[in-house]
Amino acid sequence: MSVLSPSVAHRIAVSGYQIEAREGETLLQAAERAGIAWPSGCRVGACGTCRCRVNSGEVHERTESAYLLDADEIAAGTVLACQTEALSDLSLTLDAPLSKAARHTATVTAVRSLSPHITELSLRCDTPIDFHAGQFAQLCLPEDAKGPAIRRPYSFSTAKAVDGSLRFTIRHHPGGAFSEALNQRVQVGTRMDVDGPYGQFAWPAGELPVLMLGAGTGFAPLLAMLEAVVDTPHSARDVVLLVAAKQRADLYGSARLAQVQSRWRGSLRVVPVLSTPEDDWLGERGRLTERLPELLAGMDVAAMEACLCGPAGFVDAAEAALLSQGMLPSRVHADRFVPAAIAEPVASTAPDAGPSSLLHTLKFSLFHAVGLGSALSMLAGGAWTIAGLIGVIAVYVIGDLLLGDDLSVPDYRHPAWLTAVVWSALPMVALISFIAVWRVSPGDPLAFGAFVQSISGIDVLAARDASGFGSLLALWLLTGLMIGMASTVPAHELVHRTWDPRSMRIGRGLLAFSFDTSFAIEHVHGHHRAVATRDDPASAPRGRSVYAHVLHSTWFGNLSAWRIEVARLSKRGVRAWHPSNKVLQGWVLTAGLVALAGIAGGWVAALFFCACALLGKSLLEIVNYMEHYGLARDPSTPVQPRHSWNTNRRISSWTMFNLTRHSHHHAQGEVPFHLLRPMNDAPMMPTGYLGTLLLTLVPPLWKRMMAPRLADWDARFATPAERHLARQTET
Repeated sequence: MSVLSPSVAHRIAVSGYQIEAREGETLLQAAERAGIAWPSGCRVGACGTCRCRVNSGEVHERTESAYLLDADEIAAGTVLACQTEALSDLSLTLDAPLSKAARHTATVTAVRSLSPHITELSLRCDTPIDFHAGQFAQLCLPEDAKGPAIRRPYSFSTAKAVDGSLRFTIRHHPGGAFSEALNQRVQVGTRMDVDGPYGQFAWPAGELPVLMLGAGTGFAPLLAMLEAVVDTPHSARDVVLLVAAKQRADLYGSARLAQVQSRWRGSLRVVPVLSTPEDDWLGERGRLTERLPELLAGMDVAAMEACLCGPAGFVDAAEAALLSQGMLPSRVHADRFVPAAIAEPVASTAPDAGPSSLLHTLKFSLFHAVGLGSALSMLAGGAWTIAGLIGVIAVYVIGDLLLGDDLSVPDYRHPAWLTAVVWSALPMVALISFIAVWRVSPGDPLAFGAFVQSISGIDVLAARDASGFGSLLALWLLTGLMIGMASTVPAHELVHRTWDPRSMRIGRGLLAFSFDTSFAIEHVHGHHRAVATRDDPASAPRGRSVYAHVLHSTWFGNLSAWRIEVARLSKRGVRAWHPSNKVLQGWVLTAGLVALAGIAGGWVAALFFCACALLGKSLLEIVNYMEHYGLARDPSTPVQPRHSWNTNRRISSWTMFNLTRHSHHHAQGEVPFHLLRPMNDAPMMPTGYLGTLLLTLVPPLWKRMMAPRLADWDARFATPAERHLARQTET
């Protein structure tokens, strides 16, 4: 008989493994904490990679499966491990194989430069790791006097050795925690932990010819695969190895490759392709993914297996090209290298973060300062309201220009406090909306003006009555701006917390102020799946004006939400117009707010509130416009940081709960705002959020500002298929 520790809620039996699930963690998190490599992808319930079947036991779904799975899967007990918690002991069935990782202690035996940008790290483990070429490990550098603990995934660069020696090929990224530590903290004799192995990438079974494509450090695992099978019957297979690099100096491993070629039984043809070669280079030139059609000419691609390894954009582009040439998806085996921010599950603390200071915690309360300052200027009436509007715009635009970027990722020790800060948006937006309604009401609803005068001595009723048209126009603009910022931004954070019913309710309540409760459905279950594709109403193609986009996204976004909700109900056997329809529930909530405005100040106040709400909704759609304008994604490829515009401007980040770190948010939608990474190498907006928003309002200026950025995205981030899609959808 076994006794569960207090922190363990239930046991999970799957594929011969026993996993202990703690209260509040998903099945996927429990498996990963146990060192089991569970197949997963998006981690937000969109891709379905982590699906499994519940044979016995009870579970809680953070996101209802009817949004994510079809009716037959639901009837069979299928759930998504990334969205499911155990409520009892469970027995699960998983079709994909699982592997168990273990922690090993290793000593650094060499740190050797292979090229100006690539370093080879050699280790010897105290006990050998049982892995196959193509898998990866988590290298864990412990905290020391020179820096914090760092954990990063890297592929094995050699075949398994009996003496426990390992090699990893690591590209230096400016600002990269682990790659910079190689120069500053790691030397021969340094001790570190190696967790692994992980992953299913491997030499393909069968007898078909193999096409291998590698870029940068992605060449090393492919070379390790060849070394692993060179003395086996697999070396009778014909292989074409295409290697992408920038210059001749980036082509490493030539001696090892020559050894493999000399012993390979079949044909092994190696073709390096340099994107920026020296003048005397006589080989292939250009971007490998763009040259693929001609490089593959004469090959029967449909009758081959493929192994792809390297940066995610490279792999996505290569895979799309091979599929277009007739290769079956089941014959494409790939290992995508993703940025550190999304290469591993985000824990409760960031692995390379220092402890948070009081400033790090309080900076998000600037959100309250802006909101309450706006409320006071609205209450004071007259020129004060105009000054308040100008002041808010100046704080954002000038503050973002002068104060630069915030690239910090502190270790926040009190996330519950940060959640409370987000929740507090609801009473603040309610106060702002009430003041706006009170300003246009004929009487003194709730004797609010008399109350303010009694505690402040200021006759706000007289100030209100003396306000002219300019003050009322500023009131409308400022109220709409506050609804768009103080309501929609916190709501965006909260409706992503599908595992927390309180946050979901508060988020939907906030969205009611902008007539947009359907956002909680369409954004999470529509936009995050279809982002940067034709199927996404919120992604604007190149050439579309912001004004056309507001109308397009509003109409088709609401249609999408309705269809998603009706489909969910249908899978449960419930009719569309049932009271449990969340779209209908949102309409009722919104109508209730309009009714309250009417009760307080009559039809004029109700109409004014509607105008403010619609302005707030328009601001949301403008933000959607600038977050994804002109970017394209092949629907068959996963969402990556390159599919969103990012900005790290300090004031925007602090007052908008890191919404600015949008590239990481789309790559990992389940990550709370305080753990989002700055992704400094992602596509960047011209400036902070409000400054960028103002640029969109002048379409000729916006297009002129974005033209060089889109050209840069095409050159540095987009795959050939994405560039083609971007041109196809341009209006």
